[in-house]
Amino acid sequence: MTDVAVVGLDCRFPQAPDADALWRLLMGGGDGITGVPAGRWNADDIYDAAGGPGSVNNRSGGFLADADAFDHEFFGIAPREAAAMDPQQRLLLQAAWRAFEDAGLDPWAQAGSNTGVYVGVMANEWNLQMRDASRITPQLGSGNGYFMTANRVSYHLNLQGPSMAIDTACSSSLVAVHLACAALRSGDCDQALAGGVNLTLTPTVNVFYTQAGLSAPDGRCKPFSGTADGIGRGEGVAVLVLRRLEDAQAEGLPVYAVIKGSAVNNDGRSNGITAPNRWAQQQVVQTAYRRAGVTPAQVAFVEAHGTGTVLGDMIESKALGHVHGVTRPQPCAIGSIKGNLGHTEGAAGVAGLIKVALSLHHRVVPPSRYAEDANPRLRLADNGLRLLSEPMTLPGGDVHGAVSSFGLGGTNAHMLLASAPATDPAAASAG
Repeated sequence: MTDVAVVGLDCRFPQAPDADALWRLLMGGGDGITGVPAGRWNADDIYDAAGGPGSVNNRSGGFLADADAFDHEFFGIAPREAAAMDPQQRLLLQAAWRAFEDAGLDPWAQAGSNTGVYVGVMANEWNLQMRDASRITPQLGSGNGYFMTANRVSYHLNLQGPSMAIDTACSSSLVAVHLACAALRSGDCDQALAGGVNLTLTPTVNVFYTQAGLSAPDGRCKPFSGTADGIGRGEGVAVLVLRRLEDAQAEGLPVYAVIKGSAVNNDGRSNGITAPNRWAQQQVVQTAYRRAGVTPAQVAFVEAHGTGTVLGDMIESKALGHVHGVTRPQPCAIGSIKGNLGHTEGAAGVAGLIKVALSLHHRVVPPSRYAEDANPRLRLADNGLRLLSEPMTLPGGDVHGAVSSFGLGGTNAHMLLASAPATDPAAASAG
């Protein structure tokens, strides 16, 4: 299988306006959860600690600062059109530009290139404006729709490879990266932008999570913790620049990490359409490793889906333990960025992927929030797993890490990454 290199990246997450800030937040075990910002909605109006009909049981979440800020003139977009655009489209345009720059590439020089755009997106709350027929304009129409989150990037940067939005709920952005890698391997494109975006513009999904019994009363995900009591929502945007590894090396591009293999499946008919399926999770992990040519014993750490629901944590830890609980020098480390940022839904998979890529790049895995209070019922040690209460230094040479992302409707994704190859003989012998 052709290796795919992550040669550039950009992201914005709660309390982390860029990748460097995200890394500092993770290494410090930081918390990006705050109250609902002014200008969103009045959380007190629909708050009910008991979670009664039509209410939310918390008033917190992970929110982006200045999510509406956008330099429309820079991208040549008229003010009226910019104002009508879903802010998720604006965020993706900015992130795509910065990701190219991070790769050492001139964004304008990519015009006309065979660059694909693959975007994971789950929320489209901006579409609520379309309910008032008297307010609909051509700009508002083209400013809405999942497809435009990807097509807008292709249009304004004149990228002529495949362009598509993917909605598999919470696994959307990792599935988007999976499809981008497949396109690079098949020759559908020679370069790809892949990522995801999520904004919580209304409390509608908060109400759904509360009514479904999935919402944490404090608005925080507490993955694999004894205090885990539900999902806390988060916002974010992230974009990766992907190249076939041999092409990246030939052009001397930087390489954060290498995507070795991935897999996607679905739970099928389980005990409920929103309930996770342990056997499907095991299978998607095993398939990804088989395609990558890597054994579970070679995987140093896994960035888990880790929502912090009691059922989800139990099933995921059992599935990961079944695969990774093999003879090895030490248990496989697991964690979840959702403990720092909340569940970023359409951007959740790529958020975890960036954590893995940065960990391989810096040769250290950040600690997991709530690791000091691991849920004893999960019996992590018995399953060959452990949470990190402090950073874990990675050895030299080839190191592997993985990331899981599971969709609410049962679409699962898993991806196996490796550290970047040594760039000179001295570095190779040092490994």
